[in-house]
Amino acid sequence: MYKNFFNAYKEFWLKATNFNGKTTRSDWWLVQLANIIISIITIPILLRTFGFNVYGIICILPQITMDIRRLRDFGKNWKWIFINLIPIFGWIIWFIWLGFGKSGNGKSKFI
Repeated sequence: MYKNFFNAYKEFWLKATNFNGKTTRSDWWLVQLANIIISIITIPILLRTFGFNVYGIICILPQITMDIRRLRDFGKNWKWIFINLIPIFGWIIWFIWLGFGKSGNGKSKFI
């Protein structure tokens, strides 16, 4: 489990600008968990030091690329990333698609 956790997080950074390829559902979840753990630890320190979450800003591009790869694995076009701009409804759909959606290149029958 720990090996998968660290491999997923390492791949998150190594593929930071790679919009091609695949991201499995489990890798997506493990990276989300890693980012939550790191944020919980670093946010109090970074807010006092810099006044904002530096780690969160650094993670924007790798997170977008990973989410686009996951969307493609789910069978959706990359443009669906903009569903995040719809408060609550868009976030729920996003979470369901990326976190619970099927893996593979098949056509999605979910929403």
